[in-house]
Amino acid sequence: MALEYVGEILLPRLFAASVQSTLLVAVVWALCRLLPRLPATARCWLWWLVALQLVVGVLWASPLALPLLSAAPETQTLFVPSQPLAATIATNAAAVPPSFPQASSLPSALVPLASAWSWPLALSVLWLLGLGLMITRTLLGYLATRRLLRESVPCRDAALIQALNLAAEAHGLRTAPRLRLSHAIGSPQLIGPWSPVLMLPAHRLPSLDADELDMALTHELTHLQRGDLWWGLLPALAQHLFFFHPLAHLAAREYAFAREAACDAAVLAGNPHCAGDYGRLLLRLGVATRPSGGLASASPTFLMLKRRLLMLQRSASPLRTSALALTIAVAIFGVVPYRLTAQAAQPVAPAADSAPAAFPVPVPVPVPMEIPIVMTASQAMAAPGIVPAPPAAHAPPAAPPAPSIAAAAVPAAPSAPAPPLVSKGSWMHSDGDYAHVLIDGDTTHTVGNSDDLRAAKSQQRNGEALLWVRKDGNTYVVRDMATLRRLQAAYAPVAKLGEEQGRLGAKQGELGAEQGELGTQQGQLGALQGELSVQLAAAVMRSVNTGSDAAKAEVSAVERRLAALGDQQEQLGREQQALGDKQQELGRQQQALGEKQHLAGEAAQREADRLIEAAIANGLAQRVTKKDVSPTFGFQFLP
Repeated sequence: MALEYVGEILLPRLFAASVQSTLLVAVVWALCRLLPRLPATARCWLWWLVALQLVVGVLWASPLALPLLSAAPETQTLFVPSQPLAATIATNAAAVPPSFPQASSLPSALVPLASAWSWPLALSVLWLLGLGLMITRTLLGYLATRRLLRESVPCRDAALIQALNLAAEAHGLRTAPRLRLSHAIGSPQLIGPWSPVLMLPAHRLPSLDADELDMALTHELTHLQRGDLWWGLLPALAQHLFFFHPLAHLAAREYAFAREAACDAAVLAGNPHCAGDYGRLLLRLGVATRPSGGLASASPTFLMLKRRLLMLQRSASPLRTSALALTIAVAIFGVVPYRLTAQAAQPVAPAADSAPAAFPVPVPVPVPMEIPIVMTASQAMAAPGIVPAPPAAHAPPAAPPAPSIAAAAVPAAPSAPAPPLVSKGSWMHSDGDYAHVLIDGDTTHTVGNSDDLRAAKSQQRNGEALLWVRKDGNTYVVRDMATLRRLQAAYAPVAKLGEEQGRLGAKQGELGAEQGELGTQQGQLGALQGELSVQLAAAVMRSVNTGSDAAKAEVSAVERRLAALGDQQEQLGREQQALGDKQQELGRQQQALGEKQHLAGEAAQREADRLIEAAIANGLAQRVTKKDVSPTFGFQFLP
């Protein structure tokens, strides 16, 4: 089950999000490259949005459809009355494809192999293995961080603790992080989003003067003030889910760099003339690996350290409003998942000219397993003036076979509208420990399952109205008429909307019957066209062989009859189209009523819950015991 979920749902989402992230990464990278004075905070958010787009792409079940692809032309086997006869017969004779083997001729041993293993299954296994390796790596980093904490010691320097408290208060923090010293680290590290701990390198503290220590503390407290350890969990999650995607790792790396640069900018904002001193401090702290996602420390690589030093030489752009607007625009247009779809195809009927109708011989379409390709009446309606093709005949048959054409098939009746929510009542399925059934004559309103409905009817006496409730393991019956009247009034709008839906359904059924009758007429005309096509083929061959005027006159007469049948088919197609438009309008009305009924049902449900609570509290609800249950229904409720 897990592999099926990964192969059928997760993998397509992962692929779609990977493709969309490519465009988003290109946009963000171009913005950061073309706008060198863009604030580091804006850069940080832009790269964070890339990680958000990846995660949202996995969780979002229904991407927005963008109809940007060109519509594929519809290929149908059509009967075009204006097509020249000689060209049609010659084209068909030259284009007959070779026959294809049927499915039964394939080796049966190949079927289990194809069903036992597939590419989606293999990719699902590989993805789960890669995700497991990423989780294992993260757990090892977490354990290494916990080991560092265990080996560290609390700071006993009162002056340092006081300086940390003052700095935390200046940054607007309610409490300062715990301060610990460690000999195993070379730079300050802020660990853990839940209970943050600031670890300082014990062997470097004596060499740091007051200004350097103040800048180091300011940098780490800025991380805490910005909530970087919390926000950083999302890029880490994107890296785990998209471990195969290089751009996911690029986004996480660029986010980490921009996050450090933003904290560096905050330090320099409070000490604008100490850029040189701060750069020397970064060099002294050097490079430190980052073993866990919930940790902020020095630069993890020499390249990132170099980039941070270069960023110190640049002044951020004062246009913070523009940077905010740019970030919001990227969030709106780049994060939401999109799906490219084809534009709606517009069927175009070939223009009929004044040439006499000719016998068309359609080119057979090769299809595996020899599935017949037919054109339904609904497809014929989509292209007025075009009627389905008759069966191919390469030579005059000895006896006209029964035509096997699409037009002879009665068109499928329009899909029946979804049954209304209320038909002499309403029904809402529930398998939980709560259910209720309101019985009022032959109308029932049920929130539960079929067993609940049977249990409620077992408590009915001589067709009386009652409310049956199952709640918290107990069963109750309410026969108080005042409560029942209020509950009936709550369900009245739902029942009324259900009646309106029933009337619309009846109209849709009448229209469906009319469409069925038209389809029958179209099928009969199609059968006649098939018979005339066979006659026409035989007359054409006699005219070619003998060249007599009688044969030519017979060809002309049959062509005129086929043209007349084609006009009748076109008229029936227009009538079918009009009925289809009416069906669509009724369907829209049904949908609107369904939405209204859903809202009315929710309101009725809330009122029913309130009345049931009041009835139980006021003693109007009688508890049903085991002896009160009718044994004919095969179940019981224990007190």
